[in-house]
Amino acid sequence: MAGARAQGCLCALAALFAVTAAAQERTDDTHIAHSGELSGQRTAASSNSHGIVVDFELLDRHGNTVTEEDFHGRYVLLGFGFTHCAHICPMMALNMGRAIASANTDVAGIFISVDTERDSVAVTDEYASKFGEAMMGLGGSIQQLNAAAKNFKVSYAVTKTQNNYTVQHTSNVYLIDPQGQLIEVFTFNSSPEAMLEAMR
Repeated sequence: MAGARAQGCLCALAALFAVTAAAQERTDDTHIAHSGELSGQRTAASSNSHGIVVDFELLDRHGNTVTEEDFHGRYVLLGFGFTHCAHICPMMALNMGRAIASANTDVAGIFISVDTERDSVAVTDEYASKFGEAMMGLGGSIQQLNAAAKNFKVSYAVTKTQNNYTVQHTSNVYLIDPQGQLIEVFTFNSSPEAMLEAMR
């Protein structure tokens, strides 16, 4: 593939996902990508017609445990990505931030990095906060991330060769209502207006 050895981030739609997009990054990097089995979810979580379970247990930048229950009473826009992405993830986070800024109700934005090797929670939170004051970054262990990804039906893979470091992931945006129920699943390039309309 042309440019496979070039520094930078390459984001592309993944044909394997019927209603999702994938972000892909290639860099010269010597780190080994993490792997792990998907774990289960808490029984109190809510499910919906998408088969998605609104359930996560992650960490904030201070090491505090954060779950979906902490956001009850607020709308939530939630997306998975990684901070080295050049196109897909910034577009997703920007649309989330703009929707939140224009909302007439209390909305939280959550950006979860799937690149646990390079994106500490502090780095992820700093990245997310650039897209709005109500945006935050969450992370955690491989087990915590795998559980959250499984519940939201997010596929991701971090792979590495001698010259390439590649991150692929589902890049949907999930809208959750104040009762913790999933309202809608958006693609990464859905407009802020579409997200706002779904909150009304």
